[in-house]
Amino acid sequence: MKSRYMGVAAIFMALLMMGTLSVSARVERRFRASAGQNITVIVDSIDYRADLTRLYARLLGRPHTSHRIDGVTLLSNGVTYTARDIDGIDFKRYFQWEDGGVIPVEIDFVKMKPVRSGTITLTTPRGENRIRVTRR
Repeated sequence: MKSRYMGVAAIFMALLMMGTLSVSARVERRFRASAGQNITVIVDSIDYRADLTRLYARLLGRPHTSHRIDGVTLLSNGVTYTARDIDGIDFKRYFQWEDGGVIPVEIDFVKMKPVRSGTITLTTPRGENRIRVTRR
């Protein structure tokens, strides 16, 4: 009797794992970006999750200088998405590039369809930086 329950439990666990794998996030890589006026954004990958879309990127700037980002938007397929959160820096607070001039960031947007191309706009005190992003 005990082995029967073990077999049922093993089948249940296998089905649960298959279901979990089928609803896991979709991650796309290999993006190309144009340079911005003051800040360049290099998109490493975009993670499409059930509850949000997370853009993994690197900000490139001149070492030992400071800058501030007040907001980020992504225009894709005629729809503008406004960033809800950013990790690595804080919105509306000055940050400084260290020796390498690179800051890794994670930018969260609402759930969206996969992006083939679009325009990332960084709103800063020095104006707007527009970076064109396309998937290779």
